[in-house]
Amino acid sequence: MATTMTPLQPGTEAAAKAAAFAIFGSDIPPIDPDDYNGSWRTTLHVIAEEWVGEGRFEQHAARTATAINDLLAVQEQHGVGSPQALTAGAALQPLIERCRHFGITTDDLRRHGAQFPES
Repeated sequence: MATTMTPLQPGTEAAAKAAAFAIFGSDIPPIDPDDYNGSWRTTLHVIAEEWVGEGRFEQHAARTATAINDLLAVQEQHGVGSPQALTAGAALQPLIERCRHFGITTDDLRRHGAQFPES
């Protein structure tokens, strides 16, 4: 099912910034006003291009791979359902969500050193 992006109405730039913050966290790069036309699609696309240009995709993939490996180590040490493992898993979730937004794949994470358990 395709998702339709709805243009922002005048005066709702704050909503776009809030949405971008929800997706990208505090890593939102500055957006040149010439690159912004008031649509969600353009705004998020511009931010994604900034991320690529700054190498943030690679940094995020590496950070996520490290968090995955840390989670697996905690699970081995304390057990899968332990409070420590649940805390590590909760910390990993926003990183995984951001990977989904940017199209970072499992193969990308493996290239950055993520060790996934054997199925």
